[in-house]
Amino acid sequence: MSGAPEQVTAVLADIGGTNARFALVEEGNTSEVLHLNVADHESAYDALNTALDQFGAPQPPPTAVLAFAGPVDASHAFMTNTGWETRTDELRQRFGFSHVELMNDYAALALGLSQFTDDDRHPIGPKSEDATGNLAVIGPGSGLGVAALLPNVTNHLALVGEGGHTTVPAASDLEAALIAVLRKRLGHVSAERLLSGPGLVNIYQALSQLDGTAAEAYRPAEVTRLGLEGSDDLCRRALERFCAFLGSFSGNMALCYGARGGVYLGGGILPRFPEFLAASEFRERFEAKGRLRSYLSGIPTWLITRPDATFAGLAVAARRFG
Repeated sequence: MSGAPEQVTAVLADIGGTNARFALVEEGNTSEVLHLNVADHESAYDALNTALDQFGAPQPPPTAVLAFAGPVDASHAFMTNTGWETRTDELRQRFGFSHVELMNDYAALALGLSQFTDDDRHPIGPKSEDATGNLAVIGPGSGLGVAALLPNVTNHLALVGEGGHTTVPAASDLEAALIAVLRKRLGHVSAERLLSGPGLVNIYQALSQLDGTAAEAYRPAEVTRLGLEGSDDLCRRALERFCAFLGSFSGNMALCYGARGGVYLGGGILPRFPEFLAASEFRERFEAKGRLRSYLSGIPTWLITRPDATFAGLAVAARRFG
């Protein structure tokens, strides 16, 4: 990106285990997103410095809103996968920011959900145009992110927790057997152990063990590709179980958050197979909550298609600083 913006008010960042994404806010508008490789940088400070240099900013803007894939509090963010620690006081000292906000990446994603239009999402199951109320977002990727948005007339509230580490339930004898296989290897079987890239491989390997066959050393992308092609029956069954487990988990989160306004599906895995997801057991399992089926049947489920969707929420957070 060449040339320095004249009225840059904030720098935004979405920093994950693999990619660090940055954008500038200029007079209320968000710039194109700059993508950097996390492995090429020693810290978030280093990546932020590189981003500002590439944007051509003569000096840092007054506000920084940074989202991280990991535990975050008001003054500190820690990323388990990279070991990066980022502190608000250090950011102010190094870059001279007047305002700094650190956020969990799924809190930021949730904060932007109210900004989405039909161009930013693909329906999975029936639409409910009149659905209103709390929103939830669930994202299988390298891990499993979970958050909610509690709408308010003056100031929406993002609620983030560690829902991905709740104990995963079984809805059939097959799933109970699959979880039992993984429990022997992993101990506690959380939702993230199934609903993530590594989780998809876990499902594939467990099904292979139940079948008495040798599992191939596939990566998540290979299980997905072979399953979609139909060239490997075990991979296809793993993908089907993945979608079914996701439906049950998403329904659970809708109940926990009271997400009558809708449940959004994010992360890096699902956009690769929207048609397969729509044709899977996902929606049936989402609604299969016994006496609460009618409660779930009126809740829309959406696949997020908006590129770099987290920046919608980061921009909302930046506007709070003026």
